[in-house]
Amino acid sequence: MAFVTLGAVSNCWSDLLQERSLLEECRRAATFGFGYVELRQRALGSCEERVDGDDRPWPIPSALAELRRDAPGLGFNLAVEAPFQTSVIAADDPYLARCVEAVLALGGDSPVLRLVDLSPAPALLDMDGVDRLGQSIARLARRLWASGVALALENSKLPVQTVRALIERGALDLPEEVPIPRICWDAHNQIAQRLEYENPVNTARTIGVEELFEFHFKQTHARELLPDVTGPGDLDWRDILQALHDRGYKGPALFELPAGPDIWDRLERSTTYIRELIVKVESS
Repeated sequence: MAFVTLGAVSNCWSDLLQERSLLEECRRAATFGFGYVELRQRALGSCEERVDGDDRPWPIPSALAELRRDAPGLGFNLAVEAPFQTSVIAADDPYLARCVEAVLALGGDSPVLRLVDLSPAPALLDMDGVDRLGQSIARLARRLWASGVALALENSKLPVQTVRALIERGALDLPEEVPIPRICWDAHNQIAQRLEYENPVNTARTIGVEELFEFHFKQTHARELLPDVTGPGDLDWRDILQALHDRGYKGPALFELPAGPDIWDRLERSTTYIRELIVKVESS
């Protein structure tokens, strides 16, 4: 059994959801051998709806409960947009309340709501910014945990070390029973930011495995996103997987490839390649 649980992010199937249901794609993922699907907002098909006054589609809890019931072999989390790294978030925001309902409808042993901030990249946060936004994250984590939902945050437009700083500041305000938010790590986002001081292999060697909720597989060449993960590129997946394995990481590892009609062919090639690397890592 591999030390990671392989899976996919539902936005891989964005093009297919015009004609096929999210349930069909999830069932295919389970048959394919995946154990986990991250349900990404804007790629939920009929499981999300438009709400007046918000350009973000809102998840439909009852539809996600049916998805969970009809695809019992998969683990799920819900990933939605919210400006946690640029704005103070109201913990009682009706949008987030709906997202919490949706996560609870998905069930599972540890329901998780993952946030991604797609706002334009801010300047590096000073101590006042870290303090203000870290407190906001703590309030949100407490509110979510009151319903039994844990929080995860993606490094999108900020360096991983800044997201870690926000979480560490927020943790100071959390009671012991509330889980500290964890990180959804996207190594491609580090490459895209052209951060000389953040190397993905070094991140894999230094980030606490208890901090890491999941990570995404992508590959780039000269910082251009490739259609699959089938060989060398800017991201050294052999060394990243080795580092995470050696440090005891166990959790989801999800393909987030560009959507397209040939997505399952590319997922098959990518999964074959990554499984070969995992065998080498686990036997070394």
